[in-house]
Amino acid sequence: MLNLIKRKQLKISLVLFGILILSNFLSGYINIFTEGLFRTYLYQTENAEFEFTTMPAKGRDIGMMERQFTDFKETHPEYAKLELKRTFKRNPMKFWNWYSYLTNEMYDYEYQTEVESKSGKGKFGI
Repeated sequence: MLNLIKRKQLKISLVLFGILILSNFLSGYINIFTEGLFRTYLYQTENAEFEFTTMPAKGRDIGMMERQFTDFKETHPEYAKLELKRTFKRNPMKFWNWYSYLTNEMYDYEYQTEVESKSGKGKFGI
């Protein structure tokens, strides 16, 4: 009887682990259905002196943001010490994104809540 219960638990664990692995491989397709094709991600400095909206599906990626942020700091030397932060959280309930949360460079930035912009100075985005 005890052996039967252990086998059942093992089978359930293997099925759940398989679903977790498979869903992370298929996360791009899952996200199209859950969040849409053209997702955007907002990055800002602490007081929104600079902000940039990435849209990876259209080529507006982290590299472009970093180049424009570097140009902004060179143009405005008073902001040379600013750091970019992401304004979107990881959602652990979306288990199909766990691999992305751990490996994607977009999550390497520290999180902050979105700041309401007061001026258009230095704004980049869509």
